[in-house]
Amino acid sequence: MANSSTTDTAARRLFRAGLITMRSDGSLFSRRDGAMLVCNGRIRLVDTFDEPPAHDELVELDAVLLPGFADVHTHWVQHHVRGRFGGDVLQWLEQYILPEETTFADARVAQQRAQRFFNDTLQAGTVMGMAYSSVHPEALDIAMAETTGRWRLGNTLMDRLAPAQLLEWAVCDPHALEELALRYGRERYVLTPRFAPALSKGLLEQTGALARELGLWVQTHLSESVHEVALLHELFPEALDYVDVYDQAGLVTARSVFGHGIHLSEREWRCLAQRGAWLAHCPSSNEALDSGRMDLEAARRFAVPFALGSDVAAGPSHSMLHVMQRFLAVHRAAGIPVEAPVALYHATLAGAQCLGWQHDLGSLEPDKRADFVAMPRPDGPWQPAGYLEELLRGSMTELEQRAQGTYLAGTLITASQAQHGSPGIGTNTKSLHG
Repeated sequence: MANSSTTDTAARRLFRAGLITMRSDGSLFSRRDGAMLVCNGRIRLVDTFDEPPAHDELVELDAVLLPGFADVHTHWVQHHVRGRFGGDVLQWLEQYILPEETTFADARVAQQRAQRFFNDTLQAGTVMGMAYSSVHPEALDIAMAETTGRWRLGNTLMDRLAPAQLLEWAVCDPHALEELALRYGRERYVLTPRFAPALSKGLLEQTGALARELGLWVQTHLSESVHEVALLHELFPEALDYVDVYDQAGLVTARSVFGHGIHLSEREWRCLAQRGAWLAHCPSSNEALDSGRMDLEAARRFAVPFALGSDVAAGPSHSMLHVMQRFLAVHRAAGIPVEAPVALYHATLAGAQCLGWQHDLGSLEPDKRADFVAMPRPDGPWQPAGYLEELLRGSMTELEQRAQGTYLAGTLITASQAQHGSPGIGTNTKSLHG
């Protein structure tokens, strides 16, 4: 291990464990017996373990450490009904999801479900993300107070295609929206049009103007199903296509994250690439609703960046391991070569890049915040790509429970039930607690 001597000895902890991470230069870094020095919540050194300096606290973990996961597209207000319903996305919204979201007018409901969402996602290793709230400002405020890790949240914007008891709570006034954005700040608040058909042209344009004025991030949905695309053309007959609706409103920028992007023309791919916009790829959700497969080959050909999202509740699980599993399965079934380290990249560093946090999060590298997740150590030879393949095997429930512990700024925040005797993980309780 390289010399790590320094006069700053405050809050120094040396973690000894296996290490796997994608790095900012695009390479895969791994160590079977690794050392990660954390000082005041930040990574100072990542290397092979030999002998620690005497003044460092040594934390030996029977685990492999990965960067904490990023979920760039999820709906925290749908977490309690994840995976329960099916059908085309428009029918699914109308019959099940929108009526469910009306319940978030009750602050007690919002409080209970926000706590459960952020606890469950952190337990599964997710340390950052971007999530849709309901239309209710109070529910958003409650969720903002409950976040653990680093999240951007936004109240859903819409002025049509929803029950009246939902629309009456929607914030459509630009001054009220600006007030919300300024209250939470651009690092925590994201403008959140539900999807173009649910907004009038006027509201889309107001949202685009506010995004430009305040430099805000935008999250919304794009071309998730063929029926949705057909509805869009009925409502916006003057538009060239789905992307053009957003582009005319000034909503296609490098701070825009579009969920799905399954049914896109070449013109739309080119526009997304030219604007530097991101796609949130949600393979488990697309599979569950039979929406289709995002064209991974086109994303590569047009160099449109993407990161992975769970899209709960259409996505049946909040576990990013499950999303990674389905990412590999869906594209391999279509004959597209994709490897497990690529899945890891799109669930970690790409997510941080998508959210603009790549200098602080997304990989185990010096100067970044020590947000990481401990996973079971392999029994056999050290083969990082093969280990990742094995890590992603199992049922949805098994993957949700696979993380041994999640750390924020080098501190254990949540540990799995395996520490209390659950079989199949092999966690060293003493090590996890240092």
